[in-house]
Amino acid sequence: MTSVPGGADRPGADRAGRLDVRRDGGMLRVVLHGAVDLQVREQDAPVLWAQLAGPDVHAVALDAADVSFLDSSGLSVVVRLVRDAAERGLPVHVEALSRPVEELLDQTGVRAWMDHLAASTPQGARR
Repeated sequence: MTSVPGGADRPGADRAGRLDVRRDGGMLRVVLHGAVDLQVREQDAPVLWAQLAGPDVHAVALDAADVSFLDSSGLSVVVRLVRDAAERGLPVHVEALSRPVEELLDQTGVRAWMDHLAASTPQGARR
């Protein structure tokens, strides 16, 4: 698991962001916290990409219930996670989203795109 505290001068710094990655058997659990921004992408996401590429990952679970702020860099982490999982034939289970995340996904069309990918990704198919 990785947890890296964010900087004090960022938007939403009262809740510094981080990205935690945990393995639960073949499930890769990705939990986003606080203000998810460029610093989280640069410091925490490399661990996520390495774990996602693992041969024994069969599914991904995303929990963004604790996110207070998501900027374009944070959104890019979510988009890349979903895209890379789909390219590997891995289902992504969205377990929880905070209201700010739900609103941003809806406003940008990313939620509809995620739903489309989920419908077209064969469950368990692996490339």
